[in-house]
Amino acid sequence: MKLHALIAGALALAAGTTAGHAQDAAPEWLGGALKKPLSETRIGITVLYPGSNAYQAKYAETAEAYTAELGLDATVMDPQGDPATQFNQIQDMSSQNMDAIVVWPTSQNALIPAIGGASRAGIPVITSNSPIGEGGRRYVAAHTGPDDCIQAEQSAEMLGEALGGSGEIVVVEGTPGYTVSILRKNCFLDRLADAYPDVTILESQPADWNRERAQTVMETFLTKYGDEIDGVYAFDDGMGLGVVSALKGAGKQPGDVKVVTCNQFGEGWDQMREGWMTGTNKQSPVDDAILAIQTAVKVANGIEVPETQKIDTPKVTPDNVDAFERPSW
Repeated sequence: MKLHALIAGALALAAGTTAGHAQDAAPEWLGGALKKPLSETRIGITVLYPGSNAYQAKYAETAEAYTAELGLDATVMDPQGDPATQFNQIQDMSSQNMDAIVVWPTSQNALIPAIGGASRAGIPVITSNSPIGEGGRRYVAAHTGPDDCIQAEQSAEMLGEALGGSGEIVVVEGTPGYTVSILRKNCFLDRLADAYPDVTILESQPADWNRERAQTVMETFLTKYGDEIDGVYAFDDGMGLGVVSALKGAGKQPGDVKVVTCNQFGEGWDQMREGWMTGTNKQSPVDDAILAIQTAVKVANGIEVPETQKIDTPKVTPDNVDAFERPSW
């Protein structure tokens, strides 16, 4: 209980509000007047799969702590990565006539009918972290989160530079068909082809954002290609840590294989300082969750918001890693 209070207090300070006035007055970041007290504002939040990695777990923890700090009537749900479960959650929230719904989508297209139904019922939907497919975006009031295409381009640049412009790499992907996976693959490939045409890909396999599966995939790559592998691109740091475990198990030394990922975790920060990680980018699940919730509150109160709002994701390399605080996730 004491830890929860400390987390909530820190989040409140970061967001520019305090528990003492959250329910009685509009917070400074709102940019307008409340239609009704925050304690009567009902927000539903469904998060991709908090059990799959540290980033999603921290996002869900932040969502629970921050909505409690604001005094919102909020529910945070876990669909466990299943589009059918999340579809039903969105429909249930719509039937409860929520003031706004935040969705971290499990699927690019499968949720569109449910999100469309919420929109037609007059309930604004905010997509967070990952956008839904193009066909459903007319039903979405706003989208918040990182720019996954920029992150993937940054990863291509860091890996290409680390390899001196040439070499052979393998790729460890996220879940096929998931929007973030599509962006982090296609934008990486496009940037690599444009800027580093002499870097070639030996093979690419999914590991579904799971560290243990990523280790298994990398072990298979090492068995198949051995010393041919000069570099690895993993779609997130959790899978990157699985790659590092496989490299250590194969007797590799730090830097023998260049490993580049997206959205650094705390253990990834440690491994970069030890020479195992070559490049990544900063992406905060705390910032990610807070931005989505603040946007949902604004929309619920009729305040105009940009169609898309991004969180910053600067490059992190061994040269500047100490300038970034170690992630707590």
